[in-house]
Amino acid sequence: MSLGSRSWQESDDLPNQIGGPPTLSMPDDWTLSTPWQRAQREDDEGGPINDAERMVNLSGSDYAHRVTFALRGRTLVADCDCKAHRFNDWCSHVASLWWQWSRGEIIVTHLGTGRDYPQPPAWLRLDDDPTAYDDLSPAELDAYLTCELGDVGVREYADLSGRAPGTLGNLLRRARDELGGVRR
Repeated sequence: MSLGSRSWQESDDLPNQIGGPPTLSMPDDWTLSTPWQRAQREDDEGGPINDAERMVNLSGSDYAHRVTFALRGRTLVADCDCKAHRFNDWCSHVASLWWQWSRGEIIVTHLGTGRDYPQPPAWLRLDDDPTAYDDLSPAELDAYLTCELGDVGVREYADLSGRAPGTLGNLLRRARDELGGVRR
């Protein structure tokens, strides 16, 4: 995780979607799917465009594809401009990014906190509502994800983030109150 602050601006050359990009969902037989096998077999010669988007250019392909691949709330949003993703919500480009991220080869940014994750965090849920945490401030969201849902204690996170343990306690309390007092 990186504490660097970054910004994300939505790209103008992709069509606007109501509600933003969809969350990543794996098909029932995703480990046997052709996109998954292709993602493991072919190298990605693309790279990052900004904090939320990457160009994916698989070695067996003639074209690069623009993929949104970022954390939002406690889930992962993923969208690709290819026809396979448009019709199936799954493609080799998204599968390639998941494969690379799970192996620590790329860094994925959280759009709400700006924090970078070199691997999927312990609190990640692919079936969660990406807007469920929109009412939290970036600091509250970061503390909630890291301490409440993650595997880091308040004092340990205070040392890592440079915040006082009392400040983190206040952020966690406000986040819990905002979310209805429910510990998830």
